[in-house]
Order: sequence, then structure tokens, then C-alpha cells
Amino acid sequence: MIKIGRLGERIVEKYLINKGHRIIGKNIWLKKFGEVDLITQKDDVFYFVEVKALKENENFTPEIHYSLKKRKKFHNLISYFVNKYDIKEFKSLLATVKVGKKIKIKIYENV
Repeated sequence: MIKIGRLGERIVEKYLINKGHRIIGKNIWLKKFGEVDLITQKDDVFYFVEVKALKENENFTPEIHYSLKKRKKFHNLISYFVNKYDIKEFKSLLATVKVGKKIKIKIYENV
């Protein structure tokens, strides 16, 4: 059985592809900074995506699951990629997925 986090990542990946994004990387791990769930590109903009998924019957508040410590690590990871690959335009996204009878996706930009 697939874990809820991986399922959420797959759902968001398909959602972004349907919105015109091209997947650049998935589950990229850097020891010093942690992991980025997805890196996508649409036009000339790169998107660094953190995915949070929960089952429908769980309390679903993205802010609780996206702590200040996690945000700092995520932004440090983004800075690393932006500098290493000379990326000019980028955005950070927090994608939340509620999985139940219906799937609900919310995208928060530049968090």
C-alpha cells in the first residue's frame, strides 16, 4: 500500500502537469538542506514544491505541518539550486492534498 505522502506527491505531480508544468525532478535530497518533493518548470519559471497530504478524516491545517524550521530548510534548499544552476525566475509552492472520497488540492505560492 502506498503511503499518503507519496500518494499526495503523485496527485500534485499530475495536477501540475495538467496545468502545463514540466517535471524537472522528484524527491531530491540534499543532506545539508533536506528534501524538495518536486521541481517543475512552466515557461521560464522554476517551481519548488513542498507537498503535504492527509486523509480526509484528519485535521487538515497546512500551517501546522509546515513549520518555521521546515520553511527555513526549504528556502535554503531553493537558494542552493537557484545559485548552482543560475535560475533567474522561481517560485516556492506549498501544495496541500486532502485524500478521501474526493481529492482536494490547494496551492499556496511563495510560502
